[in-house]
Amino acid sequence: MLGEMLRMKLPELARGGGNKWQLKPLTGSYPAADTTDPLQQHDDPSADARDGILSRDGGHFEAQFEHGADEFARAAAELLRRELPGLHFHIWIDDQEWSQSCVYLPNELPVLAPCEWTGRGLASVVISQGNEKAGVSLDVARRHEAAKRAEKHQANDLASLLEARTTLAQLQRPQDLEDLVGSGYLALIYADGNGVGSSAGTTDEERARFFHRNRVLLRRALIKAIDDVCAGATGMAPLVLLMLGGDDLLVMCRAEKALPFVVSLCEELARIQREGNSGFELTLGVGVVIAQRKIPIHRLHDIAEQLASSAKRRFRGLKDTGDNAQSVVDWAVYTTTWVDDPEEIRRRDWVCGTQGERRVLSQRPVDVLGDGLHTLQGLLKGAEKLQNAPRSQLRYLVEQLPRGRALAELAFAELSIQAREKLSQAGVMQVWQRSQNGGTWITPLLDLVEIAEIPRLGRRIDTQQSNQSEHLPITEKS
Repeated sequence: MLGEMLRMKLPELARGGGNKWQLKPLTGSYPAADTTDPLQQHDDPSADARDGILSRDGGHFEAQFEHGADEFARAAAELLRRELPGLHFHIWIDDQEWSQSCVYLPNELPVLAPCEWTGRGLASVVISQGNEKAGVSLDVARRHEAAKRAEKHQANDLASLLEARTTLAQLQRPQDLEDLVGSGYLALIYADGNGVGSSAGTTDEERARFFHRNRVLLRRALIKAIDDVCAGATGMAPLVLLMLGGDDLLVMCRAEKALPFVVSLCEELARIQREGNSGFELTLGVGVVIAQRKIPIHRLHDIAEQLASSAKRRFRGLKDTGDNAQSVVDWAVYTTTWVDDPEEIRRRDWVCGTQGERRVLSQRPVDVLGDGLHTLQGLLKGAEKLQNAPRSQLRYLVEQLPRGRALAELAFAELSIQAREKLSQAGVMQVWQRSQNGGTWITPLLDLVEIAEIPRLGRRIDTQQSNQSEHLPITEKS
């Protein structure tokens, strides 16, 4: 709904001001639609500039007026409040924040019968969801109608427009989380561009060209990643694109699809830019949270954003040390009925020992691309080698990691020949390695075994739930 408001309704309002306001065409060299852009007919900055519109994507609308900017602001505020009640927004005119002098009064009557879905607002409309009917507020009814349009590929937000150009258009859109994952686990993926704001340029033309380029790159890579993940799928789609902005996106999918999706997305993004060889390299900071579908989505979203922030901190560290720009990912897997703060869990469970014997049980966050068990791509390849490995032995080995370096090495030495062979094929020759600074002991084992177990999550859950929020070790039974 917000995407349609920014892309369609506010531009229509700006163009139809009559005598009250008038757009002022922008001068300068603004980029034309990119012929490689899957949404080129919907994103032409030069055409928008000729109308006086500088931006209508990425969460904000920006335009230049000959006169009547104050009148337009008043009309835009009224439209936003009517169509998107409860939305928090700000309006600026010439870098000064604008506010109405009058008091806003809601259009709805005082609550008589509350909305059955949210408990907020008047139950003004009866809608149907499956075989059920519910009395809901006007706000909820609008959102429900927007969701129906998206299901039919009739919505005009960027995510819906892009979905229609992927394999998702031939698959059935899930109506609820059970349709999406069944008895399995759910993954929520949040990705955001690294270092975009600091590299955007100074003039309006430079910024428009820069942001348009990044939008096109992300959309091209996203189509490839979606098609890769959905290859061979029939019936219900395994993935739903929830939000697509300028250089950020939000995706919900089956747990086993999440990390391969991230690799495919970042790999295609890197490939496209190698061919183009143009200045700033767009990389992503990605957060992935995997949990039971009964966890509230807003909580999973909070965790995914925390994990993306963790990934972006590692990216800034790469930049500070002069290393090449890389997409970075952090992920967390929860097998309990609630998800706790990942940073707190990691400080408590993953950092062990003192001084020369300090051990860190996970490498996260890690680079997305590259060979070896220090990257997500390498870990996924290694996890494939463990498909037929003795799972109980691997879980026991992971259980020994926090108990001491010697105990973990002893457990590794006592593994069966088959287990040792599978780990060797995956790239594990020893349990511990010294970090680059020569101080802390690190291991890829927890990350590797956890990734290998993700496809099995939800199939046979251990009745003894772990007290830890992020599973360490893996709590499923073979």
